[in-house]
Amino acid sequence: MDLRTFADRVRDTGRAMSASALSKIENGDRRVDVDDLTVFAYILQTTPAALLTPPTGAKPSTGVPESQFNAEEIRGWVRGQAKLTTEDLARYWKDEYFNAVSQVRYYDGLMAQYADGREGNTMHRATYEQRLTAAGARRDEARLRLLALDPDALPAPRDAAADGWT
Repeated sequence: MDLRTFADRVRDTGRAMSASALSKIENGDRRVDVDDLTVFAYILQTTPAALLTPPTGAKPSTGVPESQFNAEEIRGWVRGQAKLTTEDLARYWKDEYFNAVSQVRYYDGLMAQYADGREGNTMHRATYEQRLTAAGARRDEARLRLLALDPDALPAPRDAAADGWT
């Protein structure tokens, strides 16, 4: 969308902003305030949080220490899902870990139905296999990050297996 069209859409929301002002924002010569951010998110049919978070692989926003937090943690922080503290990030990753464990169990159960012949329709088997693999990868990612933040957050692997947590 060109700047004039965008400026017209901003004006339609009741916030006056010229194409020149938008150009200055685009070039980094003008800051965006909260009202600008909400209008831009509305026009772009996204959320303010999506506009505030860096895309995958990009550097964190100014003011957030580089390499201390990963992109998902920054997105969670901007969305209000977690504070950038060790304790709160550990809580976030523990939740993610247990959600992934639940998904693994669910898809494992579906795959068991296919394996023992109770499920006649194998059309979705490949989809369930992909989801099981993705849930397992997510579980492992969350476990690693959680243990990096809090080594005592989960039982030792042999205890975890006995409790069904792996």
